Amino acid sequence: MLHSLIVVPYYFVAPLAFLPLLMVVSRLLRLKVAINTLVASAIVLSLLSIIAPLFFKWVSLDAFTGRPLAGLVLASIVFTACDAALAKTLPLPLDDELSEL
Repeated sequence: MLHSLIVVPYYFVAPLAFLPLLMVVSRLLRLKVAINTLVASAIVLSLLSIIAPLFFKWVSLDAFTGRPLAGLVLASIVFTACDAALAKTLPLPLDDELSEL
């Protein structure tokens, strides 16, 4: 039972990697989506990316170690930097939503 708790950090870090990725994609494709839609999509994608491989036995719980988690953190930082760099040249309506927060 406790062995399955190893995936809990992935539930927190994966959406932090998927959200900037989705923001970069929406900037490059010039999609006009709300930030709430992107956040919900990032959460759903992260859940699917963790649950589906476990459910279909593509990976075991032993694959969820610190190294892939560190890769997710690094991907989050890289995608956030890309989004910040693109924000000046490709502004989107979601930038106004984020500035109001």
